[in-house]
Amino acid sequence: MKNTEGQIFTGRVIFYNKNKGFGGISHPDLGDVFLHQSKMGDIYKVAHKNDLVSFEAIPSTRKHGVFEAINVKFIENENLSLIINAFAQKENLKGKVLTMNAGGLLLDVLGIEVFLPKSEVDVYEFNSYSIFLGKELEFRIIGIDERSIIASRKVVLEEEENPYKRIVQDTDSIKKMVS
Repeated sequence: MKNTEGQIFTGRVIFYNKNKGFGGISHPDLGDVFLHQSKMGDIYKVAHKNDLVSFEAIPSTRKHGVFEAINVKFIENENLSLIINAFAQKENLKGKVLTMNAGGLLLDVLGIEVFLPKSEVDVYEFNSYSIFLGKELEFRIIGIDERSIIASRKVVLEEEENPYKRIVQDTDSIKKMVS
């Protein structure tokens, strides 16, 4: 087996199972490399097919002749970068509601799954959230952790309902333009 100690490799994610937290990376010299969520170095630890990642490789203790990726970092996932940037800049995004579960709605945003908790769907409570299925919603990212991206539509609606907030934002924009 090839000595890989101290080397950094790049490869493309070939699959990733978010529920189980594992997947695989394709590398021309190493073959298919095992990828586990616990070995990812970034804040958001969910890979997507075709993501370009950098990693170190160690021989697997589970299967002979196979490598495991450690210190995995995302190099290229433009959509994830856009979402993280929108979170940092407090910008609104749009996404389509795919499905719902007991806790809220799951949105597709640029091919990445985003969770919208029921408490953040609207300023009012609903008996059934199924009316949102298949609809495109505007929201803001309010949190990112290892396995999920959390959104709030409520924040966007509250800003729209409060005209004073819009005036303050417009005033701030004018001040920036003048100075």
